[in-house]
Amino acid sequence: MSFQIIAYKLTMKNIVLFMFLTFPALFYAQAQKYNPKVNLAIETYAFLKGQDAALKSVALQFPSLKSNIATAEKSSKALFDKATKNIEFFLQDQLSKSEFSKLQNALDLQISEQLKKPIEKEKYALDFLKIVQQRPSIITDTLLLQGIMSFAYDEAPHQEIADGHIQYFKVEDHPKAKQISLKLSLPKTWLAEEAEMPETIQQFTSYYGKGNEKFLVVVYDLPLEDHDLILSQKSISEMIPPQTKLIRTDTATIDGRPAMIVEVEETLISKNDKTKVRMLQFMFVHKGKLYCLQGSIGPVKVSHDLEHHIKKYEPLFRLIAARAQIGR
Repeated sequence: MSFQIIAYKLTMKNIVLFMFLTFPALFYAQAQKYNPKVNLAIETYAFLKGQDAALKSVALQFPSLKSNIATAEKSSKALFDKATKNIEFFLQDQLSKSEFSKLQNALDLQISEQLKKPIEKEKYALDFLKIVQQRPSIITDTLLLQGIMSFAYDEAPHQEIADGHIQYFKVEDHPKAKQISLKLSLPKTWLAEEAEMPETIQQFTSYYGKGNEKFLVVVYDLPLEDHDLILSQKSISEMIPPQTKLIRTDTATIDGRPAMIVEVEETLISKNDKTKVRMLQFMFVHKGKLYCLQGSIGPVKVSHDLEHHIKKYEPLFRLIAARAQIGR
């Protein structure tokens, strides 16, 4: 498997600023050891570096277009710069120094090759700047757009919702939901996926399905005698299986209903491995059903400390739960 790096391709006829960068198949001999999020980071990084280089090339060749460049960058520069910085931090953490250096050198070389020839006409440069200004239409690859957005909000995942980049999920529209009415607001970059467990109506995965963070909508039918179940630390403790460690509980209100916040860490044992998942669950009872809105991190190796990771995503998980709307 090779790292394919697609930086940017303009569709206008005869445009010179053409960016379609592909690593040779042997660029990384062990590319398959990297996870999908690393691949997404590299593809996104190549696009961002390629576009930045193209803008600098236009500025050098056409100094009179300085104001046009500033206008083109205005709507997206902050987002793109933030994504670039966060991707660099992420890749430096995931790759060795030599691998990251090779990546940057290869990118610089290929971008330099693509931009060797001068831009034939000022009109081509202006066409390019117009597309940069209309950011959504630049990026024809939806996954690439999701990559930029995901990494731009890597430091503060909850800010994506706060800034209005939201997708709405209505539980009652799902075939697995019966007599359930619930509406959620989730980050736009989280991919909705079907879940295997019958109680899990839907799951959402960060980085457009390539991250290690999930948010699940889980609903259990309660026995008749438990329809008036009052959630408390005691009742929660009785529900937790032996392989799960209770870390803390707290009270909350979800759409006017009393709820419990439960943080747990579950150990997963398979034939060849032992991993764990950290979860922050928002639980409440409504019309004979137990609802669990669950944010999770993992699975990771049992030696991995998830304390910092869960704290980073807790504001997002709390925001999703706080905005939940329960049908009457």
